Amino acid sequence: MTVLQTAPATAPASPAHGPVRRVEDAFAALHGADSALLVPGAVAATTGTLLALTNPGGHLIASDQVCDPLRGVLTRELTGLGRTVTFVDCTDPDAVIASVRPETQVVYTPSLSDPLMRPAPLNEIATHAQMNDLLLVVDNTALSPAELRPLESGAVIVIEDTAPCLDGWGDVGAALVTGLDRYLPRIAEQCARLGGEVHDWAAHLLERSLATLQLRLSAQREGAERVAGTLRAHPAVRAVHRPSFDEAPWALETHQGFGGLLSFEVVPEIRDLSGILAACNGDGTPLAGTARLPAHTSHAHLSERVRREAGITRQLVRLSVGITGSDALAGRLRRALDAALEQSNGGDT
Repeated sequence: MTVLQTAPATAPASPAHGPVRRVEDAFAALHGADSALLVPGAVAATTGTLLALTNPGGHLIASDQVCDPLRGVLTRELTGLGRTVTFVDCTDPDAVIASVRPETQVVYTPSLSDPLMRPAPLNEIATHAQMNDLLLVVDNTALSPAELRPLESGAVIVIEDTAPCLDGWGDVGAALVTGLDRYLPRIAEQCARLGGEVHDWAAHLLERSLATLQLRLSAQREGAERVAGTLRAHPAVRAVHRPSFDEAPWALETHQGFGGLLSFEVVPEIRDLSGILAACNGDGTPLAGTARLPAHTSHAHLSERVRREAGITRQLVRLSVGITGSDALAGRLRRALDAALEQSNGGDT
């Protein structure tokens, strides 16, 4: 492994008692850490982190579930700055181990891939990372510290976008970074070079949301399970992507649950998903849930062949279940799926 060069921290610290510092301290406490950084955007937070933890000539292993715009940053900007990146299936520890090189410095993976909702076995990955003197960086956006605290599994840095969990109202576009104190100053320096800042009012809104995180995630988790049950029972749904402790028993040691996200794939005969999307989005507020079609949004940059190989079909719907109205959401979905299936059958059902 290439030895990581150190550099003096020059990024200004947050005011000791301002809203930015308060939200950083609150987030760090949720993860059992001493400090954190509030950064204007998940891509900037991840880019700054990976640059800070690697040297020119270094190599990093990244999850193949990373999508644009971050994937573009990893494949272009980081490569242009002398790093090399290998994308692997980080839900398979053997694939991670097989990709390690002498110059590898970092393994970067989401704790739960989005939109296929595949959990990464962080304990096992962290064990192999430590044996090879690698740093494990985890994007915990999909779960939040209410469901998983990756530092306890051996990660050294945790990154979370404020959506969909931390910011209950969807008002703030930012990210938080926490982890071992010896790495945070150089991450702060790199993020400062990328520019931008989170204003006090946005930090205040985020601080307010963090106070209710455990309560909200518990409601979202229960609601997502109810909606997933409805979807699994419907003939118009070919697959539901939501992990469970039955499928991942190792997660009983680390996870409280699997959050409020799920995705589902309707049968290929259904081509018009507009009614299903309308049913998912309800009144259009994060409180009631939101949905998107990954093939047209997060993975639209990929070719049809590459999307299919990754399991991202045009019939895949990614759903974030809100904290209210999950029973109503399940009912709307059932009716929308009934209508879509009838339409696909020419109205003969």
